[in-house]
Parts: sequence; structure tokens; C-alpha cells
Amino acid sequence: MNPPTGRRKKEPHVGIFWLAGGKLLIDITPLSKAEPYGDHLIHPRSHLEAWALFQQNGIAPEDVEYEEPPRGRVIYNTKTLRFTPFADMCVHRDPNVVRKIMAAMNLPAETATDEDSHYRCAACLKNRID
Repeated sequence: MNPPTGRRKKEPHVGIFWLAGGKLLIDITPLSKAEPYGDHLIHPRSHLEAWALFQQNGIAPEDVEYEEPPRGRVIYNTKTLRFTPFADMCVHRDPNVVRKIMAAMNLPAETATDEDSHYRCAACLKNRID
């Protein structure tokens, strides 16, 4: 039996995101249309490709490279049946941003975020201690 109209649960998404100039930029794909990548389902577009599209459409600043702002990715593990948002520490520091990402991608409340050394913004790289 289907739930009444308006109460149907929205489909979760995978995707990529940035926190650029205090603005959250997100490029997402419904889980049912995500691409397989090993044991995961992922968003088909790369950060580089999506940033170029955002720049062409005037959404992202033209004078900023895609790896400069804090960024991240949400993937779905087909073995554990869990979503994982990987993100720059600058994203993790702001619980409001994390909540906005989770809401925009319609992720389950129990979704836990994780850091990934791949996602380091220009500020984090500049301040890193070796």
C-alpha cells in the first residue's frame, strides 16, 4: 500500500558539494540513477566537471579553482547499505552546513559523516602541520 500523497518518503541522493563564499553548492543524483563504483554507488559527475558547469552558469566564481573551497562527496555503500558523506574539515566544523547537506540529499538521520584526506581546501592545506 502506498502512503497518502504528500507523505511519500523522498528518495535519497548521492552527490558532490562545496562551501564556496559561505554558499553551499550541491550537484546530486537520485540513488536509483547513481553509477556503480566498486562496492559503492556514486554521483557520475566529478568535482572538476560540476565546478566548470557552475562557473559557466554564474553559480561559482570564475576566478576560483574547484579544489580551493571546502568540498566533499556523498557515496552509498552497497554492502553496508549506508551513505557516507566525506568532506573537508571546514565543512565538518559547521553543523548547520552538515544538516543542509543531509537535508538536500535526503539522507537518513543516522548517517555519519567522515573526513577524507582527498578533500582539503586551500585554507586547510595552508595551515596543515607536517
